[in-house]
Amino acid sequence: MFPGHSSTSPSALSDVFPLILHRMINRIRQSLELSEILDATVTEVRAFLQTDRVKIYRFYEDGSGEVVAEAIHDRQLPSLLGHNFPAEDIPPEARELFLKVRLRSIVDVEARQIGTSTLEDRANGEVWASDLQFRPVDPCHIDYLTEMGVKSSLVVPILDRDTLWGLLVSHHHQPRLLSKQTLQVVQVVADQVSIAIAQAKTLQQSRQRAAHETTLNQVVSLLHSFPEMQLQQALEQVVTALQGSGGRLYTASQQLFVCGEQPLLKIGGSLDPTAGRIETDPDWQTWLEMEEALESGGWAIADLQRSMMPSELAIAFFAANVRSLLVIPLQYRQEALGYLSIFRPAIDLERIWAGRLDDRDPRQLRPRRSFETWQELKHEQAQPWATADIELAQTLGRHFAMAIHQRGLYHQVRDLNAHLKRDIQKQQQAERRISALNAQLEQRVSERTRELQQANADLLREIAQRECVLQERQRAEASLARLSHQNELILNAAGDGIYGLDSQGNISFVNAAAAKMLGFEVNELIGQWMHTRLNYSQPDGTPYLAAESPIYATLRDGTVQDKTGDLFQRCDGSTFPVEYVSSPIREQAQIVGAVIVFRDITDRQIIEQMKDEFVSIVSHELRTPLTSIRSTLGLLSSGWLDHYPEKSRRMLEIAFSNTNRLVRLISDILDIERIKFGKVTAEKKLCNAADIMTQSGDAMRAMAEKAGIHLSVTPVSVELYADPDRLIQTLTNLINNAIKFSPAGSTVSLTATLRGCFKSQVKRKKALR
Repeated sequence: MFPGHSSTSPSALSDVFPLILHRMINRIRQSLELSEILDATVTEVRAFLQTDRVKIYRFYEDGSGEVVAEAIHDRQLPSLLGHNFPAEDIPPEARELFLKVRLRSIVDVEARQIGTSTLEDRANGEVWASDLQFRPVDPCHIDYLTEMGVKSSLVVPILDRDTLWGLLVSHHHQPRLLSKQTLQVVQVVADQVSIAIAQAKTLQQSRQRAAHETTLNQVVSLLHSFPEMQLQQALEQVVTALQGSGGRLYTASQQLFVCGEQPLLKIGGSLDPTAGRIETDPDWQTWLEMEEALESGGWAIADLQRSMMPSELAIAFFAANVRSLLVIPLQYRQEALGYLSIFRPAIDLERIWAGRLDDRDPRQLRPRRSFETWQELKHEQAQPWATADIELAQTLGRHFAMAIHQRGLYHQVRDLNAHLKRDIQKQQQAERRISALNAQLEQRVSERTRELQQANADLLREIAQRECVLQERQRAEASLARLSHQNELILNAAGDGIYGLDSQGNISFVNAAAAKMLGFEVNELIGQWMHTRLNYSQPDGTPYLAAESPIYATLRDGTVQDKTGDLFQRCDGSTFPVEYVSSPIREQAQIVGAVIVFRDITDRQIIEQMKDEFVSIVSHELRTPLTSIRSTLGLLSSGWLDHYPEKSRRMLEIAFSNTNRLVRLISDILDIERIKFGKVTAEKKLCNAADIMTQSGDAMRAMAEKAGIHLSVTPVSVELYADPDRLIQTLTNLINNAIKFSPAGSTVSLTATLRGCFKSQVKRKKALR
């Protein structure tokens, strides 16, 4: 337990101050969950102050607040955890002082005095704290604390950037005086809580973005499924993601997909069982135009009871228990494609108050006479739409509109293909009729001899002409064969893999280098669909979808794609990283295919990994002595060792020894060429194991003291024939790792045993609680 009253000596406070900060920072690093950090904070502060209750009070937007964390000692005071307090308990003027001047207050109920201190941010970045100024406390404040059973209190504001997030409050059932140093400790803890709040917000935003991206990917996958879009499943996924009770998707082609309970309009005095008249009802569009629209499109109606919805529509929605409505218009470019609507029902809200609010005193001007738990239950409350929900719905609406538009284009192309097929069938029928007429004509020619002789003469001339054309064609084919052979030689001579695709993504040609790297024969790849044959994927192993493939982007858009690190799959199923360039093949301004040039970069990545490992090892070897030197210099510069000249001199000797070790390490790095050719030898000599263990412990002692860890060295005297620098380097690395991964207050031991051969050990022990 930490002494928190004014009788604590300054030297004791100077010892407690770094310890509680170290404990608090460790708690924050051990968890990213705000509730766990707040629980740890109140526990540590209560132990430090030795008061009956320490709580963290959080403000809400309406000025009211709730006790979100609490630590109580021996039940001297009742628990307020989870209890809400009205905004009037802490007036706006007080909240303004907490925010603007970071007011800290200490109240002594028996002395009826309040001490206040403010914080001021100086231009040089320092924070200046004013001295405690005491004045009489307001009688209402005295009555308020007395009813709570409190005789002394401490209040420190907790800020979240430029807003007042909450208060760190300490209560005690007896008078308690706190020193300025104690207030400084509590202020630093409150500042650490502010940092934790910012970290928790960042974590929450990251989790929300990840959840939204997952939902978006799932919905997009359903929308782009083949052969038909899964609109019903996509709508259900959206309703679940937005925590709705139901929803509906209406398209311009009068398709309707529903999820959950639906509003039903009356048709001729009876309800429409198909629920299909909502979007086509004239009052629907008129009402939406009257409502305030979102900047980026759509309508977010938090409470339908407060909207100007026509009575017929309102009755239908209220009958379906719809209280909140989110409507996203589906539009692609300038084309309206329908609506995406999400429903939320009314809910019951429960809130726990510390004492029942006085209805006869709405402003709560009189002091509270009771803080007994009072449960407030509000029925049929609307659920507002958060900004993140609206943004997710708008993004999903754009994907719905794009998918519906693309599906419409697909159906148009399919209809055109059907018409084209019918036209081809008609043409074939016409050709058959022409063939019949030709047969009749040949019969008439055979009956006319003179016409036949003339036809034979014409035929001889035509044959001669065709022979000339045939010879020219043979010469062209021979020339084409030579060019094809030359192209084949060039492709096979290339060291990089090269293959070509037609407009459909089928492999039209491939060179020997590409076939070898892929583990296929050349003829096994020709005519194969590239996407399934190569099964290439992203650097993390995620397979590319056909529509998202960079190579298909070349076939589709004609863009040159230059990628490094993607994976190609060999014949045996193994993959290897490649660097490739995909270029379009154009003919008369049309993209008729693509050429892909790639190379295996496995060796390059191995070399880069070896470089990274080398840098990591060198950094680790340099960091260990540097950390020891830095810790020694930090202790010296802080003045903590001014009264310990002998220990100060020993620290300097250790720093000088580590500096010499750094020089030797750098010399080894500069002799890297000797390592390459195997010419580096260890400088072995006779040395004593006790000296080596002592020097290793001295080198790391400053770092251990800074981390709050006790370093125990039990040297063993034995003569060794070895390189002492290498042994010290190895032992300091082991001690460094043990210090890093040991909790504060524990013990790291360096021991050795002699069992036929010398063996040293580094052990750690947990601190005794």
